[in-house]
Amino acid sequence: MPIYKYKVLTRDGAKKDGAILADDYKSVYDSLRAKLYSPIEITKARFISNKVDLEDLSAFFSHINFQLKCGVRINEAIDSFADCRGNKILNATLLDVSNSLKNGESLGESFQKRRFVFSDAIVGLLKALEDSGDATEIISNVLNFLKLQSDWQNNVKRAIAYPIFITIVAAIVLILVAGILGPQVASLIQSCDEVPTFARFAADATPVISNAIVLFLTTLFAVVPLLRLTKTGKNFLSRATLKTPKIGELIVKISIWRFCKILSAALKAKLDFIRAFDLAIEAVKFSPLENELKDIRDNIADGYKIAESFSEGRLIPREIIAAVYIGEEGNDLPESLNRAAENQYKEILFDIKSLGQILSVGLTLFTGLIFILILCGLFYPIYNYVEIAGL
Repeated sequence: MPIYKYKVLTRDGAKKDGAILADDYKSVYDSLRAKLYSPIEITKARFISNKVDLEDLSAFFSHINFQLKCGVRINEAIDSFADCRGNKILNATLLDVSNSLKNGESLGESFQKRRFVFSDAIVGLLKALEDSGDATEIISNVLNFLKLQSDWQNNVKRAIAYPIFITIVAAIVLILVAGILGPQVASLIQSCDEVPTFARFAADATPVISNAIVLFLTTLFAVVPLLRLTKTGKNFLSRATLKTPKIGELIVKISIWRFCKILSAALKAKLDFIRAFDLAIEAVKFSPLENELKDIRDNIADGYKIAESFSEGRLIPREIIAAVYIGEEGNDLPESLNRAAENQYKEILFDIKSLGQILSVGLTLFTGLIFILILCGLFYPIYNYVEIAGL
């Protein structure tokens, strides 16, 4: 749906600007007049960021949580936040949600249609709110989930900051030396009769290194995005990722963490188990695990015990299976899943730090070796020739 920017006069005569999602200019005008605003200017946004960060989402749900505790209805709370200055795409989306609610659309459906702003996990929790009616509890769970996600992102950024820096340095060194300077020096050395063996090897290896860099970058920035456009390509990437050491295991843990958090919150909201299970599966975007969880759901629906069904999963960690067994036997599955998710989250943070250290060391060694190869093999002989010529 297009985004329109507007400037209006409020009932108090103050100027105000913002953005709104609408089908056409008339819809924008009617929406603004319904709020008793006097439109000054309405333009279709050509370039506007659709990024809504976790801070904006946390601010929104904190506002909703406070308003609900004060007895305000949720659609009125959404309206009051959308009128505030802030992220324009979020405010425009919330105004659109508010209009959908006024037209009789359910809360879960309204948010589900705006998945470009609200993640599957948040939509799943809000659907649980719709079914349970316990808005305060669900919104608190959403806030807790956003806080954990924010902490996780900050830890990821800290863990990969140095590897990214090393990668950039390595790319610059390899492109400049192996891709630009290296071939020129290699052609100069190859034209000479007497060249050290190591220099000759480096001269022959330089074009291979350059071609490998070009092939890798082409694969990374062209082939991978194309594969993601098809279901077959996505499945192939998922299988390849699963088999990648450390990375596959980390992605499974993150997906399991999201699954357990949503399932725990949905069960606390007194949803039917199968319904809660389906909501939790929607938050999992890793197809191998998603397919496995669907098989587990089918087994449970056929009358098998929950822990027994989970034990058949190939990707389900043992601690999750143990938590499910304890929760099922103790008739406290939501809390048991929540504790398992918290433990899983701690493991994720530890694995991210370990992966960052491994990448840092590996990339540093790789960059150093390539640089030494080119420096010693190609440029040291030139230094010798210059030195001899000077004598």
